[in-house]
This record gives sequence, C-alpha cells and structure tokens, in this order.
Amino acid sequence: MKSVIEIDATTQFHVLYEMSNTANHGAVKSFHLAAGLRAALAQSLPPARVARAVGAACARWRDHAFAPRRETVVAIAAAWGWSEPLLDESLDALLAPFSAAALEDCAQRVPPRADLVGLIMPGNVPGAGIHEISLALIAGCALMVKTATAEPTFFARFAQTLHETDAEVGTRIAVLNWGRERVELTAAFRASCDWIAAFGADETIADLAARALPAASNAQLVSLQSGTSRLAAGFGSRVSGVVVAAEMATGAGATAVIDAIARDVTLFEQQGCLSPHHVFVEGPEAGAAREFARELAAALERCVTRMPPPRRYGLEEAVAIRRARESARWRAIGGDAVILWEGARLGWTVIYDEAAAFTSSPGYRTVTVSPIADLADLKARLQPVAGRIEAFAIAAPNERRDHLCTFLATFGVCYLCAPGAMQSPPLTWDHGGGAFLRALESSR
Repeated sequence: MKSVIEIDATTQFHVLYEMSNTANHGAVKSFHLAAGLRAALAQSLPPARVARAVGAACARWRDHAFAPRRETVVAIAAAWGWSEPLLDESLDALLAPFSAAALEDCAQRVPPRADLVGLIMPGNVPGAGIHEISLALIAGCALMVKTATAEPTFFARFAQTLHETDAEVGTRIAVLNWGRERVELTAAFRASCDWIAAFGADETIADLAARALPAASNAQLVSLQSGTSRLAAGFGSRVSGVVVAAEMATGAGATAVIDAIARDVTLFEQQGCLSPHHVFVEGPEAGAAREFARELAAALERCVTRMPPPRRYGLEEAVAIRRARESARWRAIGGDAVILWEGARLGWTVIYDEAAAFTSSPGYRTVTVSPIADLADLKARLQPVAGRIEAFAIAAPNERRDHLCTFLATFGVCYLCAPGAMQSPPLTWDHGGGAFLRALESSR
C-alpha cells in the first residue's frame, strides 16, 4: 500500500508526494517535515490571531454548501455507507461550540507552548479530535496529525481551509496518512514530536504507551530525531449515558427530553465516546420507564425520517446488533422484564431491561432503558463502567441538577450536560480525564 504525506515544498502543506517503500527514506522525509514545522514555530503568532483563524475556518465548515465540507460528507458517506443528512447534522453538533467568543476565551486562558505535538486520530467519528487540534494551535504548538486510513478526509480538508484562512497559522499543521502496517513511519512520526496524543481502542493506546521507540539503525535518522515519542494523552474506549429525573420523565416536558436523547443517540451513528448507551429513568414504579422507552423508540423512528440510517453495515457490526436484539427477544420469552422495540432492518433498537446494570451498546442507534429507584440504585448500576464514563446527560429540575452532577463526578464523568448537547462539548472539556489539557499546561 502506498502512503502519502500532505505537504508543500515551501509551506509544509497540501502537495501530495509518495513515500518510498524504503523505511529510512520515508522516515527521513517525516523528520524533514518536522523540521519545517519547528521552523514555523519560530514565527511568533498571538493566540488571539490563531483563535480567529480557527474560528473563521469553523465558520466556513458550518456552511453546508461549503465545497470542502460537501466533498468530505459525500466521500465519507460513500466509503462508510452512512447517510449524508446524518453526517451533516453530526458535524453541525461537533462544530457548534467553536464560536468566535469561545475561541477568544480560550486564547486568554490556554497557557502558551511551543511544542511539536503528534496527534493520532480516530477512524470511527469524523472530526473527533478537533478540540485538541484547536487548543494546541491556540496555545502556540505545531501539529503533525496522522489520520486513520478509515477516515483520511476531514482533517486534510479542514487543515487546507485553515491554511487558506491564515497561511502562517496553516504552516503549523501537517496532515499525514499511512496504514498501521507502516511501523517505520509511525516510529519516525513519534521520534519527530515532543509528545503525542492518540485516539483509539484501549488495545491501541496500551500498545503505544508500552512500545519503546526503536533504535535507529541509520546515523542520518539519529541526527534528525528531536522528539521524545512520549504518549502524554491516550483516549481509549469510553461510554456515556443519560439519567432522567422522575419529574422530567412524564408530563408536558417529557417529549422534548425524549427527542433530545434520540438525537444524541442518532448522531455519529453512536460510534463515539459521547454517544449515550444506557438511559436510566428515575421513579417509584417501573411503568414510567417502560413508557419512556416506548416513546424513545418512536422518537428514534422520527429521526430516521430526518437522518436515515446506514445503507450497509459491516458483518461484525450487523452481528452485534442482531445479537443484542435476539438476546432481548429470548429473555422476554423466558419471562425476564425485558421489552424490545426495533426499527426496520437494523435502523434502531430500544431495549427496556428492568434489572440491567450499565449496558454498552454495539452502536448504530442501539440503546438500553432501565428504571432506577434512587441514586443508590444508580450507583450500583454504574459500577461495571466506573472510571470509563465520558459523559452523562442529565434531565432534571435545576434544584436537583447540582446534586446529580456531584454524584456523577464521583464516577469520573468528564462532561455533564443537558440532553441534546452530548455531541457538543465545550472547547476546554476534560476529554478522557483531562490528560491533553494537563500536557499543554505542563513544562517540557
């Protein structure tokens, strides 16, 4: 497989050249790219200017008619089988926090840095990692961004937009892409950077953390290495959920809550760490939770009209959804307090499971709903995922919300919000426990 790095001869950006099959040749080019990025760091740029450039690029990407966005959405939809309306609404949610005011605030708060940071991006959610890219650039860093072979499009085109918006800011980011089998390129990438942050499965993060940088056999490579290869932040597998207070589960306000949760479940086809897997409905009796699940199923069906489900599924994905459905079906037949609602084909699945602890979803709009008696009950249900919860949406009256936030914080939940906002965390969200923010704040 041929690999490419997107760079320009003078600006380290946006011209494709092929990497040689010779390991050292590709590695040398990676190190020279890093040298160009470090040279760009010598040009001081005020954080406010970088923030304005990022904000202008995000504003262009919020326009559905913006050509690079349309090309990206079309390319991902074709490659993955996802619908274009689903991708558009998902990207809208992702980009919503990147307002001019929020970015200006970041420029005043993020401590200044001058590091060359390597980012290994995920392949399951288009645009995931844009928070880290923006924060690092505003702090004054330069970035080498390795995209996943499953999704090489978004960041290459976004970086191009950034370069067009402000060329000097654009020279501080280079987007690279190669397969994981090119271990020599990954080693060169790591050796080029002061530190790296990575997104991926737990196994991927553990491998990166444990893997020592291979000793270079070529004296030229040794002379070019300047980084430490340290994995400073790893974003592994995480889960999210929802808790609905008894006061919000029924009555006039319940429909809005249910519609918002259905949207959170639908966006990005439930593939990222911010997508809810399990909804817990508080109440003295299970009937309210059963009705809530029924209405959530109806809301997910309404989402199908606006955001059609995938045209196709991978074999493992389809098997996982079928397994969840059939398990629920047979448990209900066996007398367990389980009810199944399912959309056409594999479009969406709601499982009411009265006694379930937190249940991880196979994705693709598959969600479990359970009743809880009180917070002690919820605590017991969350034990299997304690320490791995990224976000929780809270539907509760204002007078109870603070108490629920404090309770969920004891489980290490990083982001708390209202239903409907799960895919739009603020710029300084403590993603994965805040390791990236701590790396930016620490001294080299």
